[in-house]
Amino acid sequence: QVPRESRKPLIVVSPKNLLRHPKCVSPLSDFDDEETSQTEQGIRFKRLIMDKSATSRAKDDTLPIEPNAKRVVFCTGKVYYELDAEREATGAEADVKIVRIEQLCPFPWDLVERELRRYPNAEPVWCQEEPMNMGAYSHVAPRFLTLFKRENVNRPLDALRYAGRAPAASTATGYGAVHAEEQVGLVKEALNDPPAL
Repeated sequence: QVPRESRKPLIVVSPKNLLRHPKCVSPLSDFDDEETSQTEQGIRFKRLIMDKSATSRAKDDTLPIEPNAKRVVFCTGKVYYELDAEREATGAEADVKIVRIEQLCPFPWDLVERELRRYPNAEPVWCQEEPMNMGAYSHVAPRFLTLFKRENVNRPLDALRYAGRAPAASTATGYGAVHAEEQVGLVKEALNDPPAL
């Protein structure tokens, strides 16, 4: 599959609770990663899905800048739907942007850089459901650090904030109520300002 012109994932792993989720649907245009490709619509795997309010996929100086966004939350997987529901419930669509990284390896350097440039004043946040030592955070954090060093991104090296479960030896607590409480907490942590020290 690697030498093929069209890149599609070989395996799609999806949690069962997204099979009937009303917002877990995509038009054919969502499967196209090229801005100008209208004839080959729907044959490419999208490495990154922009915030639903973003329209331009330009990577050059024509990229529209949104300086009023306060926070850009990067995530992967089903936590997006919980983040989006909470953002809608609190009416924070203008302040909080949610970007889904669909391909972790190879890392979509160009697209993540574009999103950081699109929201120059926004605090970057990485949100995941897994404990800190088990999810994608340990993979993406050094890559964000590299992007922060670039001149056109220009962020402090400690700019990426983590929102998720603390490091743990097990993947889950084993108690449904505790798990649900942690889930609500990590969603709120990602969308709200960090607590004052």
